[in-house]
Amino acid sequence: QRHGYRKDLASMLANLKPKILKFPGGNYVMGNYLSNAFRWSETVGPWEERPGHFNDVWGYWTDDGLGFFEFLQLAEDLGACPVWVVNDGASRNEQVPSATIAAFVKDVVDGIEFARGDPGTSWGSVRAAMGHPEPFQLNYISMGNQECSMHYYKENYRKFYSAIKASYPDIKIISSCDRSTISPVEPADLYDVHVYTSSGDMFSKSSMFDSTPRGGPKAIVSEYAVTGNDAGRGTLVAALAEAAFL
Repeated sequence: QRHGYRKDLASMLANLKPKILKFPGGNYVMGNYLSNAFRWSETVGPWEERPGHFNDVWGYWTDDGLGFFEFLQLAEDLGACPVWVVNDGASRNEQVPSATIAAFVKDVVDGIEFARGDPGTSWGSVRAAMGHPEPFQLNYISMGNQECSMHYYKENYRKFYSAIKASYPDIKIISSCDRSTISPVEPADLYDVHVYTSSGDMFSKSSMFDSTPRGGPKAIVSEYAVTGNDAGRGTLVAALAEAAFL
């Protein structure tokens, strides 16, 4: 509560005992257009000075009072591992060519400095001024959201990967490409799996990873839900199917 969250909501989250906190989300970080994408650097500093932005995917204005700093603070308060989903130059309708992606790469590296940098660094000093001089334990970066099939994703991904690893070699990078499409050219520490399907198919996926080789990149199932019409949403059958999958 001392960090701005309603006590009842924060207590519900704490009672779930989450192991990871993935933020700021998938489509939300992309936007329908890049002009409305989540920009971490515009969500830090004094709340009243944050410009806010229009979340054109879900259709509402956000003042970004719940920003990058607040997500990191929430993860720390919950004892959860933060996973930052970064905008890698793609929206749902646009993509930055690899030749001009450098500014987006720098933005992500700057964001890591905000989270982990010494208070004497440019962005670390901003975090310290917000009341958290100690670095946050940010160790996982997820590259975009369901973008593997986009034209520039793999080439852009390599640029982000190289820049992040050059400055923060310990950070684990999560690819939007699944294991079948990861190659040595697109190195990854983990690959993201999203499963939205019917209850019948979800039940069948209970053995999805049984034959997956245990060497190489690991899987993180960061999104899953029964959404098909055979069980509806939020039903007992849907819950059982999701439990069987897990």
